[in-house]
Amino acid sequence: MRTLLLRGAMAAYRLRYWRPLGRAADTPRETQASVLAGILASQRNTEFGAAHGFGALTHQTFGRRVPVQDHESLRPLIERQRLTGAPALTTEPPLFYAQTSGSTGTPKYIPVTTPALRMHREEQALFSYLQYRARPEAFSGLAWGIMGAAIEARLESGHTVGSVSGHLYASLPGPLQSRLVVPPIVSTIEPYAAKYLVVLRLALETTDVTYLGSPNPSTFIRLLDLLNERRDELARSLESGSLDDLSLGEGPETPPQLPAEIRHVLAPRIRRRPDRARQIATNGRLTYADLWPRIRLLTTWTGGSCGMALEALRATLPRDCSVMELGYQSTEMRGTLPLDLDSAGGLPPLHHHYFEFVPVETWEAGHQETMGLADLVDGRRYYVIVTTMSGLYRYFMNDIVEVTGRFRRTPLLRFVQKGRGVTSLTGEKLYEGQALDAVQDAAHAHGIRPVFVLLVAERAGPRYHLYLEADTFDGAATDAFAQSVDRRLGDLNIEYRSKRASGRLAPLVVSPLRTGAGEDYKAHCVRAGQREGQFKPAVLQHEGVLTWPARLHVAG
Repeated sequence: MRTLLLRGAMAAYRLRYWRPLGRAADTPRETQASVLAGILASQRNTEFGAAHGFGALTHQTFGRRVPVQDHESLRPLIERQRLTGAPALTTEPPLFYAQTSGSTGTPKYIPVTTPALRMHREEQALFSYLQYRARPEAFSGLAWGIMGAAIEARLESGHTVGSVSGHLYASLPGPLQSRLVVPPIVSTIEPYAAKYLVVLRLALETTDVTYLGSPNPSTFIRLLDLLNERRDELARSLESGSLDDLSLGEGPETPPQLPAEIRHVLAPRIRRRPDRARQIATNGRLTYADLWPRIRLLTTWTGGSCGMALEALRATLPRDCSVMELGYQSTEMRGTLPLDLDSAGGLPPLHHHYFEFVPVETWEAGHQETMGLADLVDGRRYYVIVTTMSGLYRYFMNDIVEVTGRFRRTPLLRFVQKGRGVTSLTGEKLYEGQALDAVQDAAHAHGIRPVFVLLVAERAGPRYHLYLEADTFDGAATDAFAQSVDRRLGDLNIEYRSKRASGRLAPLVVSPLRTGAGEDYKAHCVRAGQREGQFKPAVLQHEGVLTWPARLHVAG
């Protein structure tokens, strides 16, 4: 019955969501003009809309009349609407606020309105269909997903702060809800070490997991590490059928036991499983392939800094497990929908958001002349500016994307890196993507499997300092590895090569990090305000910006 309901849901998604998007992809220019016209008409009476003449604008005049915005320019309007209820940015009041990932200072809140949440739901349904189409057997069993909480905090104005993914997870339709290994309420458990232990206990109830999903693959690496570290108490809990055998109160900030509301939801799911207790009590390091051999699909971010963690995770998965890119998405909006397992890029939801682009070299030269989605050139890289129903008008995302091809007449986009992932000590303008490529290429050549990397631009030297955590790294080979990374950076960046050749940049150095350093860095960033569920490590940083004392984590 569950399979029949699932097939019916996917057939409905195909007709209701996929076919209209396919038609929109045939006419990207007309679709984008229509989307912008709808946003301008619905928001013309807001404070921002009235000030910028939304009622008289078209897609030809929009870019001339409305300046490019960022969160700081919109913050006063966001706060005024939040505190007074006045329609400063959106006609409809926000249902809740989502906090942007990557914020380390004053929290950045993105309003999520009813129309915007409806679009998020449609995009999630679209992606569910695309995953089902790509690997239907991954939907034959249970789904193990890791998402944020629908409610993370409450503001003094009475509004809630939560993750969009948490709201979507909690509102999945019945056929999909019945497949969840981890119920949405588990996402509210704090701190996340205790949450992960409960997640593992729930997952160990079954061998019938066929789908894994999380924005960052490092989450599943940490879960596996925790399983191997705490297998004795997990085995006791499986033997007894009780959560009381899990030590959830070891830290001073950790609650001594789960709240009654969570225990009530979990009680029917926790049973005696002596067979699984014996299985995890065996010697040797356990993997996902050992415990959940039917996993057929992992959906996660595969590019940028996540690529290294993914490589380490792949080695623990069943051989028949495919990986599908999650797509370019952020708190502000979903930027792409990957179409299949091998998608180098994804299709923008052009029927929901209005996109503008500026070539990277043009923006960095100080010019803001934009171009539309239909005008992008294959192989070129662009900064993204987006206008949404949530009150983000000509919002500069500080994201760089690359055009990887076409679906019908619409460009496919791949997220490359954050725009500010750039350092320059002597004019070399080193990009995060170049740093990642150099480390990965050198690691492959030396047989090293990186788990966490941090490349720091140091004024003393001046030089670049690579901090590396790897599960296979001989400290004696540090100098040779550093030389390989240094050479590869020169291959990828002609200015870096020039500065090294002239002696203006000193040789790159490498410091091996202790096991667990990457998780310590993540915990540091979460404490500083970043969202755990959407955490992306900034691989390339200036030492003056880095607040994590990397040297304290150097091995030996």
